[in-house]
Amino acid sequence: MQKQTHCQDLVLIGGGHSHLVLLQQWAKQPLPGVRLTLVSPQVQSPYSPMVPGLIAGHYSHSDIHIDLPRLCRAAGARFIHACAHNVDPLENRVSLLGRPDLAFDFLSLAVGASPCHDIPGSELAVPVKPIGQFYRYWEQLKQQVQRKHQPLKLGVIGGGAGGSELAMAIASALEEPIYSGRVELHLVQSGKKIPADFPLLARRLAARELSRLKVQAHTNWRVTEITSRGIYSDEGRFIALDKVLLCTESSAPPWLAQSGLAIDQRGFVQVDDYLRSISHPHIFAAGDVAGISSPQPKSSQVAQQQGPTLFHNVRAALQDTPLKAYRSRPRLLQRLSCGGQQAITAYRGLAAVSALFWHAKDRADRHFVDQVNHLPLSRFVRGSQACAQIVSEDNALGDGALGVDLFEQALAKLVQPEPKKASEENTINSARSIALNTATSALELPDDKLLVQHAEQLSAPVQDPWLFGRLAAQHSLSHLFAAQAEPFSAQALVTLPTQLPNASPALASRDLQLILDGAARELNQYDCALTGGQLLEGPVAQIGLTLNGSGDRGSVAAQNGVCAGDCLILTKPLGNGALFAAQAQGKAHARWLQQALDTMLQSNLTAANIFVRNGVRSMTSVHRAGLLGQILEMLHWHPQPLDGVVKPAEVSTLGISVLTDALPFLTGATYCAEHAVLSYLHQHNARSYKAVQNPGFWQEKPHLPMLVDPQICGGLLGAVPAEHAEQCISALHAAGWRHAAVIGFADTLTEKTDAYAQTISQPIYLASGDDWKKLAAHRATVAL
Repeated sequence: MQKQTHCQDLVLIGGGHSHLVLLQQWAKQPLPGVRLTLVSPQVQSPYSPMVPGLIAGHYSHSDIHIDLPRLCRAAGARFIHACAHNVDPLENRVSLLGRPDLAFDFLSLAVGASPCHDIPGSELAVPVKPIGQFYRYWEQLKQQVQRKHQPLKLGVIGGGAGGSELAMAIASALEEPIYSGRVELHLVQSGKKIPADFPLLARRLAARELSRLKVQAHTNWRVTEITSRGIYSDEGRFIALDKVLLCTESSAPPWLAQSGLAIDQRGFVQVDDYLRSISHPHIFAAGDVAGISSPQPKSSQVAQQQGPTLFHNVRAALQDTPLKAYRSRPRLLQRLSCGGQQAITAYRGLAAVSALFWHAKDRADRHFVDQVNHLPLSRFVRGSQACAQIVSEDNALGDGALGVDLFEQALAKLVQPEPKKASEENTINSARSIALNTATSALELPDDKLLVQHAEQLSAPVQDPWLFGRLAAQHSLSHLFAAQAEPFSAQALVTLPTQLPNASPALASRDLQLILDGAARELNQYDCALTGGQLLEGPVAQIGLTLNGSGDRGSVAAQNGVCAGDCLILTKPLGNGALFAAQAQGKAHARWLQQALDTMLQSNLTAANIFVRNGVRSMTSVHRAGLLGQILEMLHWHPQPLDGVVKPAEVSTLGISVLTDALPFLTGATYCAEHAVLSYLHQHNARSYKAVQNPGFWQEKPHLPMLVDPQICGGLLGAVPAEHAEQCISALHAAGWRHAAVIGFADTLTEKTDAYAQTISQPIYLASGDDWKKLAAHRATVAL
């Protein structure tokens, strides 16, 4: 058995170009015993050389963006969607906004930079970076220009390559209003060269292109103040402008000055020839944030060139082997996009403008983005297997005693409410158990009180342990909210993977602390204390939560109150099970997953209260069984495990008509269904198909497998009297449940023989349309 004396956390802050290259190369050469984590406030990283083409309209948003979660998965790295706002190089911790600190052994910074804001009034201008925010602003501005037909004076401050390309891209996108004179576009440069750092012939060609596009270029024009009316120069000159875009020299993130890292006069991290901090050699920096001595200006090209050196040196530092110095390459070839599909290329003082140059640049840019976005996941699997083969007796969690110690230490660090004490009259004496559903039950107490308990175990759908803890807590809390019970205590069984590096005590304790912090954050909102638990080992990360809640017998909603004529209302869209399956296969877009996570973290408590105010008769949380499974549970129909036949647990005369066109789906969910990208639980849940009266309907609706898609933190499903349905939907929409919809209604099962005579006794009928009133009336007529 191979020994591994220690395992380490390598944390990358920022999705800069240097880190993209590092992750790309790490996917090919993973380092056993090292856990790699990327922290970024964006789930998609724009490829800077393609931004002018995006503004000009040559590219779509997805064309120029790199999917960071997918890249991390290919590289065997964890992705954490968060914003770093400080670094403690002594304690080896990164401070993240709105969440606990992240520990590291080695750190790399590639957080980029933003335009300098040292001009008075710069808060009135719109910075070009972050590009995502600027692009949203640009789309709104473009629509405003095209819709309102009002005069507009627009200025770009900064005449470097970036500012020049931006001005020409804007001119190309607004060609008609600029040529008609309705829009004025100004490019302002403090020096005498536009663009700076280009040879003379290239600058002359750029001046010609700017003139052709009607861009008014101003050189030797140092902006000293920005006002709501325009800009002033140091010589007292004035240009009237309605909108000002800031594309000036880069400035460092302000928090670096408080980090304790050595920084240069401009606030960037001072690094040596190996891209290491000169004050803390276990911290690296590359790209715009690195204060490196080089005649080249900061650019995406330089950051990309630093990537291979950063990759080598980080690996060398982790293995304590020699590093190699970064040597900047001379910029022999320079390119400048000219708005339309034209580009200037300069080489050794020579320059020309041509569409051929633009297409050559386009091919190179698209190739890089496509290559990074489509790294084969097989490399990730090989990397994971390589790490899994290293098993160490020294690093194992042992026979359980160490796991108990780690759990107690992590629990002691949590800030929690005091556990609520049960009153004496609520002591359980010969209590009778009431089953609310498979995983939730209630114990009868004196004075019509109930102790409601829910137990469930959840495997990690995400790589972020803190987010996993939050999701697990919300998933379990939803069951108590559906039972109209107030949670007051919880216990957790946390399972962490047995493979290294995750199984080493040092890294396991970090993960455990983050998982419990995430769970406690959600539980604390409802004064629910996490009172204990234990740490276990297993093949994958899991958390099992047992929640205790209290409620009045008269208010706890047992799942047996559906009446004919009731409307079924679903509060959240379906499909997150399929999306996580797509993520595992590398087929999910980052924006799909982010929208799903935002929905999943929405607490169901408010929705439950709205249901109660509108006379809900039965309420449940949509979870692993999928929507059809929850409907059958409400009707007390259960699939038999041996023959797959759906049978009622007790005599029932109710059926549910599901309005398939009213069903809400998460973005990307129908794509997954149509391409057979489904959760591993889908086949198990498919037993519920046996309950459908008209199974042939499935062939006409390829997205309907989402009806049995297992959900994590799914919505509530409530049976509400028809007279309250519209009021309930309006209240849900007003409270933020914008996807809430009437997705079905209850009616009496008919004994009449018709086209569905062989299956008419089954309780679920799939119907087209989304008008439940019209369909209910039609079904009532058929029943007669």
